[in-house]
Amino acid sequence: MKRFISGFIVGALIFSMLGAFAAVTYVAKPVDFKVMVNGKEFVSDPPALEVDGRTYLPLRAMGEALNVPVNWNEELRQAEVGHTASTAETNEYSRNNPAPLNTIQKYTSTNPNSFIDMSSIRPDHSLNIRVLSVERGASANAKIKKANMFNTEPKDGYEYIIAKVAVSALSIQNDVSITASASNFDFYSTNNEEYDDVYVTIDNELSQNIYVGGTAEGYVIGQVKKDDANPKLAYGLLLGDESYGKAIWFNLK
Repeated sequence: MKRFISGFIVGALIFSMLGAFAAVTYVAKPVDFKVMVNGKEFVSDPPALEVDGRTYLPLRAMGEALNVPVNWNEELRQAEVGHTASTAETNEYSRNNPAPLNTIQKYTSTNPNSFIDMSSIRPDHSLNIRVLSVERGASANAKIKKANMFNTEPKDGYEYIIAKVAVSALSIQNDVSITASASNFDFYSTNNEEYDDVYVTIDNELSQNIYVGGTAEGYVIGQVKKDDANPKLAYGLLLGDESYGKAIWFNLK
């Protein structure tokens, strides 16, 4: 048997596809060997299947294992794998017109004080940042609760919101690393009111050092009001001081 991956399919999609070829009969059965992805055993429901000597894996589960987004576009009736991000023009978006999901925005930070060398503490740098996906409400609450038994329930009238973001380093002064951290982001309401920081433990929270050319992906966690339809996420509001660089804003709807 040829034990190699020849394609990705969405769970039961394989069975619906088989019906389209009346003259050909295929038999699908669960594989009798392990599938390893990045050194870890791949387990999914439905399982990996063997069809005519080839191995097929569920598309969404494989995407999650490889940290690649997989989405269904109902309007176009197509499965979409990977990021289809657009790049924002300079000053195209603002606090009152935040960027939509999966839009790349450039953030540039420079030291405003020419008399004091701050490069060792806060080097000049530029980043590309985007929000990949957003989860909130019951599913986000359950994920937070499952992540750590000591994570607290959201406040009355509030719910957890989980934004998955990507930060890429374009330039960094003195060729040092910079930390892509969830603590550099702030959640705001539709009415431009800052939400309190939350302190929970969850796997894959954004916290990674990167050099130029590197990209970090991870979660940024907050709590928002249940009836807040259009919360926002800001980057660059360090200590309320925007003198280092103009903050960039994202719509979390």
